[in-house]
Amino acid sequence: RRAMATSLSRAYVSVGTNRAPSAVAFAPREVGGDAHGDDDDDDDVIFLAGGNACAVYDVRQARIARTVRGDGASATTTSALATTVTAVCALDGDGVVFGDARGWCFFATTRDGCAPTVEASCAHASGPVRDACAVRVGVRVHVVLTCADDGAVRVWRVEDGGRAATASGAVAFDAASGPLCVDIARAPSSSLHGDGDAYKYIMAVGCVDGRTRIYVCDFSALAAASASAGAEATFETCGTLDGHADWVRGVKFSPTRGEGVVFLATASQDKSARVWRIQTVALDAADGGEKESAAAFMRLAAPPKPPSALLVGRRIKTSLESLLIGHEDWVMSVAWHPDSSKMVLMTASMDRSLMLWSPTGVPSTSEEAGSELWMSTASLGEAAAVCLGYYGASFSPKGDMVLANSHGGALHVWRQTVNDEWAPEPANSGHMMEVTCLQWDAAGRWLMSGGQDQTTRVHAPWNGDAPRGWRQVARPQVHGHDIVCLATMREAEAETGTITYVSGADEKILRVFEAPGTFLGTIANSLGDADAPGAAALTTAKALSMEALGAELPALGLSNKALRGTDQEDLPSDVAGLRAQAEQQDGFLIEEYNSRGVEAITPQALVTPPLEEVLAQATLWPEVRKLYGHGNEIRAVAAHCRGDLIASASAALTSAAASVWIWSRSQSWKPLGQLVGATLTVTALEFTPESAERDCLLAASRDRHVCLFAPASASSARGEFSSESWRLVTRFKAHDREIFAASWAPCGTLFATAGRDKKIKIWRWTGNTCALEIEFPKFDAAPTAVAFAPVDLGLTLAIGFDDGAINVFTCGQHTTSAWTLAARTAPNERHGAAIRDVKWQPRAPYALASCANDHAVHVYDYTP
Repeated sequence: RRAMATSLSRAYVSVGTNRAPSAVAFAPREVGGDAHGDDDDDDDVIFLAGGNACAVYDVRQARIARTVRGDGASATTTSALATTVTAVCALDGDGVVFGDARGWCFFATTRDGCAPTVEASCAHASGPVRDACAVRVGVRVHVVLTCADDGAVRVWRVEDGGRAATASGAVAFDAASGPLCVDIARAPSSSLHGDGDAYKYIMAVGCVDGRTRIYVCDFSALAAASASAGAEATFETCGTLDGHADWVRGVKFSPTRGEGVVFLATASQDKSARVWRIQTVALDAADGGEKESAAAFMRLAAPPKPPSALLVGRRIKTSLESLLIGHEDWVMSVAWHPDSSKMVLMTASMDRSLMLWSPTGVPSTSEEAGSELWMSTASLGEAAAVCLGYYGASFSPKGDMVLANSHGGALHVWRQTVNDEWAPEPANSGHMMEVTCLQWDAAGRWLMSGGQDQTTRVHAPWNGDAPRGWRQVARPQVHGHDIVCLATMREAEAETGTITYVSGADEKILRVFEAPGTFLGTIANSLGDADAPGAAALTTAKALSMEALGAELPALGLSNKALRGTDQEDLPSDVAGLRAQAEQQDGFLIEEYNSRGVEAITPQALVTPPLEEVLAQATLWPEVRKLYGHGNEIRAVAAHCRGDLIASASAALTSAAASVWIWSRSQSWKPLGQLVGATLTVTALEFTPESAERDCLLAASRDRHVCLFAPASASSARGEFSSESWRLVTRFKAHDREIFAASWAPCGTLFATAGRDKKIKIWRWTGNTCALEIEFPKFDAAPTAVAFAPVDLGLTLAIGFDDGAINVFTCGQHTTSAWTLAARTAPNERHGAAIRDVKWQPRAPYALASCANDHAVHVYDYTP
């Protein structure tokens, strides 16, 4: 059964960034394994938390280059698969630390430019891990601090960039003051000259009670390469910063330092941010005189009375530098510009904006504190109405790029121009929740996915202008219910590909969408010189459908309303005014986001990959029909290869509710009849492919049975349906447990089924009966998705499993009983959760697409 002569390599990953303030962190370029030896590119690789993986993302190429997960990193982990990654922190060098929702912390490193590999793991008592920070204390030693919902900030001693990690102390908090964020900086004192003073640090911890607690830390016991296994850090409480009225969500120390001074920024859900001054002062300082001369607001955070035991001869003094008010919603994070000669602070808020703040003058480090006025110098963001705000934001190591992650899972990137303006760039975007279904365009040019984040997304290889590679090019549907299934339909003009698709969600109706002319123009532009006939066909189709420029989603509606180019009354504000300009641009509307705001984002045929703001607002497809009839939520839908018939099924507990409905596009989406056979929910529906000799509908259900429906006459014309001619051909028990998936072979007489009993079975349909052709040996994991490849690849079967792996099996031309394992996904390229669907590209190069519960969509290059 094993003959690994072919390959399956991952070419594309799409996954949304998790909703956490610490979900992204800049890293050295070489971490991604794509080093070019160009210093100008050092800022362009980041780590991001996507689903249950930590991804290495190349900002310049706008693609995820590698992924690393924590599953299997420790024999003591409580689950075979990792859970949602909630915090990421890059180590100085070649390592990364990331924490997950269970409280586990994973330490990964790279070797010889390869993908990061988890080398060690440790755990909090419970999760999720809220934040992480790190500092190098030795040539090969880092100290990593993490805080989690177990009410503790824990210290980990990490050697060799993550190859070994040991617990080295903790600070416990009570339930009323649980830690949410943590940061660390070297103790602000130039008067300390002892041998161990180089390892004295200041730690700030933001808590749920609105206070920020300050500690002095001593890491001298951890710095030596030969430190004992039981060595621990020493902590001393040195003060509490009061003032915020709600949770403190972010704390960051500034790189700007003075004589015994460091600045700390805090962000809070009270819609404000604060800048604090932290100093070390000698014990003989005139405390009384300082207190009397200081402004009243500066005494909000009083210094501790006793001297510091760790800072011998000195104590910590804290004061409020500035209160930053300007956001209209929670401030989720703060970040300082990396240039220590500048005092620029960035705040990210749920009001959909990022603000840059700086003082009117360089803050004094003398006793005359608090005299500088902090002002907002720039505002970024104001993204689409569906953005719902930003969680985290950070500067690149050079300070010329700003990166933020939003509620919708997208990354937002701005790069500073020569005019000191911030220009947006395309960046990663993906599903935020489980991806449940996917389908290829009938011509194989693009891939559509749908998920529990209530969106459908279109992915396509971009071969036009801009960096080439897979991109998300459209978001046809933004819905109010979780997307469960979808079907793309074939058009009369084969070169055009799919223009219509049908989706089913957690509701009782099916929705039909048609591609606007702007989308067809975008796909034509994306092809470049790679597919000249296809580009010509799409351009022709665009000209015929230009009446529909796109769609908009009403504020309180679930249906996409078409924007008609012939009726200016249907256009939103600003679009009608741009019509005259559009006529001079070959029918394309002009995006004026940068100059006129989000309300001016209008549908257009894109010549470069779209920004997130454009994806969210200007790439919707018009909804042209709703199909009513089912009494329960839709669970499966399939399209006939001839492009007219649609079959659908809903959740069911009775045979009547489990009936399969047939709809006809050519007859105004009229329901033509129902096919009764299953007794429980139908989990898989599929018509025989184009290469088959006759029609047959395969329906697998939770009742462990398979039903085949076909015309009574084998000579009936394909693609035609009538309730009198179609009948239940056979129904038989296929598995001992629930059937997850089923798929026809290109010949139309063989099909495969996958069940919870961890078995794959191949069946042969002959006349009115089905016989078992072969049963694969029982797998270690349950197969959850199956798909036969197009006829040009022979009998090739892709199988997705509930552990995230994908195997490809092939069969010889002269027998169907000898199947060999041709390829499988590499451990570092597989999904991190159960596969929900796999689909083969219907034309060369026959890529294999997959989606899973880890929020990701993968596309693999298959080499026979």
